[in-house]
This record gives sequence, C-alpha cells and structure tokens, in this order.
Amino acid sequence: MISGFSSLIGAALFAALPLGYQLDISRTKVPTLDTLKSRVDVLSTLGFTEFQLYTEHTFKYSKHETVWRYSSPMTSEEIKELDAYCESKGIELVPNQNSFAHFGRWLRHPEYNCLAEMPQGGAVIKPWGNFVLPRPDTLNPTDPRSLELVEGLYDELLPCFKSKKINVGCDEALEIEFADGTGRSHKEIAEKGAHRVYFEYLMKLHAACEKRGVSMMFWADGFLKHPEMVKELPENVVGLDWGYEATTDFSRNGKAFREAKRKFRVCPGTSAWGSLFGRYDNMTQNVDNAFKAAEEYGADGLLLADWGDGGHPQPWLVSLPALVYVSLKAKGVEAPTKAEVAAKIDEITGGKIGNELIEIGNLYKIAGGRQGNSTELYHMLVDSSSYQYRDGATKESVNVATDRYYELRIKMNSQAEKKEIKTWVKEDLALLDLLASAVQYKNECGQVNNFRAFYEPAYREIWLKQNRPGGLDESVTNVFGR
Repeated sequence: MISGFSSLIGAALFAALPLGYQLDISRTKVPTLDTLKSRVDVLSTLGFTEFQLYTEHTFKYSKHETVWRYSSPMTSEEIKELDAYCESKGIELVPNQNSFAHFGRWLRHPEYNCLAEMPQGGAVIKPWGNFVLPRPDTLNPTDPRSLELVEGLYDELLPCFKSKKINVGCDEALEIEFADGTGRSHKEIAEKGAHRVYFEYLMKLHAACEKRGVSMMFWADGFLKHPEMVKELPENVVGLDWGYEATTDFSRNGKAFREAKRKFRVCPGTSAWGSLFGRYDNMTQNVDNAFKAAEEYGADGLLLADWGDGGHPQPWLVSLPALVYVSLKAKGVEAPTKAEVAAKIDEITGGKIGNELIEIGNLYKIAGGRQGNSTELYHMLVDSSSYQYRDGATKESVNVATDRYYELRIKMNSQAEKKEIKTWVKEDLALLDLLASAVQYKNECGQVNNFRAFYEPAYREIWLKQNRPGGLDESVTNVFGR
C-alpha cells in the first residue's frame, strides 16, 4: 500500500508528502523573475514544498522561436536561477510542460499544424453544449512526429531543473476524448477506443520520461473515465485528480487509485480564475472535499491549481486566501475559520486586509448568476456587447456587489498599515479597483465605444509592474474588447 494521508495526522500531515502549487504562466501572463521569487517567499512561509509553472509555449526553446516570439518566455538561465532560489527556500521547482492537448499555440503555426489531430479545428464538444473548438488544440497521438517534438522539448527543458519529476499535462484531450470520426486518429479510435489511444500515447510519454531519468505525473481527467485502467499505470506514475467546484467528489477516483495501488494527488483549485475577485466559499468546500478524499484513499500529496483563463486579469492577491486555507489544513487545522485565514493574510501582506479580502471573495454570491469556473462579474466584464444576465443575476444585483466592493475597500484603506504593506499588495489592490470600476461602468453603460480606451492605459501600467510585456496585448483584448 502506498504511503498517504491516512498514515499521517495533525501537524505532521504533510511532513512526508508534497504540498504543491501550480501557477499558470501560459494564458498571457508571465511574471518577471523577481515577481516569481516573491511568490516563492510566500509559498515557503506557508509550508508549500513544490512549485510548478504551467507551460504551453512560454519557455524559450531554442528551435521554436515562432511559438514563443511574442510571449516574453522564461529562459533556461532564469529557470536555473529560480530553481536555486526555490531550493534555498525548501521548495522543489518541478518542470511542467503540457505534452498533448492545450497545444493550440503551437498548432496554429503552419510548421506545426501538420501535427494536429484536427488541423483545421472545428471539433464539436457535445457535453459542453455542442461547443466548437475553433482552432486545433491537440497533438495527433498516432503521428510519430508528435512524440519526436515533445521529446525534443524535454531534452531542453529538463536540464534546467534539479527535480527528477515532470508534469506532462495531458488534460482535456478533447479532440480525442470526444472524437466524432473526423480526426486523423479516427481509424485507431474506431478500432481501439479513444481511451486506449490516449493511454498508448501516455505510455510513450512515460517511456520518454524514464529514458531521461525523471518520473511522470499527468492530469488524469480523460483517463479516469475508465477507472478500470488505473491498474495498468506503471507504479512510479502519479495521476493528478483535478476538480475545482464545491460539488467536486474526489472519492470515486481516489477509490480507483487505492484499489489499484497506484499513486495519485488531489488537485483542488484557488477559484480565482474566471472570477476577478475570487470565489471564497466555493474554494473552501472544494479544498475540504479534496482533503477528505486524500485522507480516506491515501493520496500521495496535493497540488493546488491556479489558472489564468480569459487573459488572466485577476491579480495574484485573489489566490492568496486559497493558499492560506490549504496551508492551515495541511498543518492540521481541520476547519480553518475566516478569522484564522484573515490573520495569516494580514501577516503575509503586511496590512490588515484579510477579513475584507475574504468578503471580496464572496461578492460572486451577491451578484448571483453563473458559476462553474466563472462568475457573473467576470462575464459582465469580458463578454462582448451581446452579454446577457444569467441564472438570476440582474443589473441591480451586480450593482449591489460592486457597491459592497467599494465599502470593503474603504475599510481596507483605513486599516492597512501603510508603511508595512507589501508593494505587490498595493499594486494588486489597484488592479482590483480598476476591475471593479470596469464592471460597474459596463453594468451601467454597456459596451460603449470608449470602454477599452478608458481602462487600457491603467491596466497596462499595473500589469508591467509585476509581469513581462508578452501577452499583454492579448489580455487587454480579452478583457476590454477590441
């Protein structure tokens, strides 16, 4: 039986198990090296032992400038410096390179498009309401050139890290998982089934990792639709079981891994992306569910996911309550109270803002409307002029939420220790103010012609204080329109 949560209690919960955090640096926002080091400082204070930078195209691969040219990518020298800094803080920097799906930023270019499962795009995802993927997103798993490309990336990326692990991604291989017979692997899928085609490619990635002396972890969402296959995984592979909602039940997959005696980690989320201001109550329930399943089924660790969907407009401060909540639970606090979380936020930020930040993280409930990795406040801002209120949200409810935001910010300004509060916190609060103003303006006036012009200059100025310029133009367009 693998070691896991069930053999550990109280403050020793993560003494022998990885407590990890993954930051998305591929959805436009690539932090500067100094910013990343400041994130590591916070992770170290909270007791995290692993850090991953989710990468699709934002590493400066020497032979692939076409892909990263406008993204201000991480260089090998920067990775090595960050790796050493992490080591000095007791944190393992783990390489993370998606190797199957979410490959659209490669496949959109002519020299790589030939490796796509569906080179012309247009995959119809029926379970998502017949959602259409406009561009190719997934490598063709049956084309040997796909593996050749990925192995070349490993050869350049892995030597930058001391870690002997790698997260190869492989989540949401939608053009395989929901194959309709139009992809390049349609014959193999018809003969073997999509799950078997997926697994065979996964095992090729595993062999590539073994050859390079690193162990593999992967996002196991598509694979786990056939839990009977878990026993076929090599014993040194770690499956990453992710789910980001309060309703996520990690027990089904945990049971499959335990019965097969295979390693897995539970992977809840910060609930920050797609929200602007956070989803605090959703996050706490999601994390609680993950810990419960991890303890019951003997997980090998936890990886907290933090994504940057839709141009990554939210500041990192919005993710801090989740980091604190996970940290407290890992140290044996079974049900961290808002007061306990707020006190730790105050300690980290240098200002008495924790209580208000948590309340801001629940504005999505006041506004009402949609959930599921997004909030009505987020859609109010980023959706086009065709925006419509959803699921009970109204103009009035959104106004109540933004009015409450400003009440909380006034309290934060009066309570903050001006001389002690961290600079990055002040910058993040300024971004929150800008986003709240933009939501309120759009709620009252709609998508008027001068909307982007009014907010873009301040957004750019704040962005460049912590992040590289690559991706900024795309983020501005995503958030404020064309």
